[in-house]
Amino acid sequence: MSSPHQSVPPAKSSHTADETTATGRPARPGGLRAAGPGRLAAIAAVVLAYLIFVVVGTAQDWSLGLRIGLVVPTAVVVWLLIPRKESGPTPGVHVIGVPRLAYIGVLVLAFCVFFAFVGWPIALWWLLLAPVIAVWWVTRTHTTVSDAGLDLSTMVSSKHLDWAQVKGISIPKRGYIRARIADDSEVKLPAVGYDRLRELIEASDGRLPDVFAAAEAAEAERLAAERAQADASTDTDADAPGAPTGETETHSGETGEPGTTR
Repeated sequence: MSSPHQSVPPAKSSHTADETTATGRPARPGGLRAAGPGRLAAIAAVVLAYLIFVVVGTAQDWSLGLRIGLVVPTAVVVWLLIPRKESGPTPGVHVIGVPRLAYIGVLVLAFCVFFAFVGWPIALWWLLLAPVIAVWWVTRTHTTVSDAGLDLSTMVSSKHLDWAQVKGISIPKRGYIRARIADDSEVKLPAVGYDRLRELIEASDGRLPDVFAAAEAAEAERLAAERAQADASTDTDADAPGAPTGETETHSGETGEPGTTR
């Protein structure tokens, strides 16, 4: 396989946009990843308002039903603010994001901080922000591969890289895969670890070389060279002087009879 810190130049491609992505899984924009900054700010404001309501209600000893009951209209408002998915696929676009299973970890984190909050709400109310930050990280961390290039999204920033800027990719020992750009600097590709590298290569539609196929070809060449060397060594040993031929040596006897074995 590819060695760490390997830089691979991208291959030239003249492909045009297809009806689906290179991986066969069409990307449909929707959910929080498709929300603009204004809509994300509105969602954050609604969630923050609910958290403030819970904190104030707990400090003022409001009824538990009143404090928890408001979660239903809050969830409805957030759901209405989230963009809906389009009915059709987006040609040539593939999003590599944090796996959806990460939301299970967010749910576990929410339960943990909620029990701590109930024990001391006035001092530990800020713990309620931890699940919100975790959801923001899962939602915002992704790399979008399209015909236009790479769109990198993190919790606090977004960046676009044209394919002309990408000189290759670098595979570190730990962390995300990095793109090597024209000024020889490296940019991390959010959510693209080594386990998602093959997905990135397939989504690039030939613009990035298949390092896995190159590694397999190199391994096959190495094995073929070792076999050829082993066969050459066997032939040399067989042609060496004094090597046994496996035949019985016969000589003529004193009486002159042929075929007498000594």
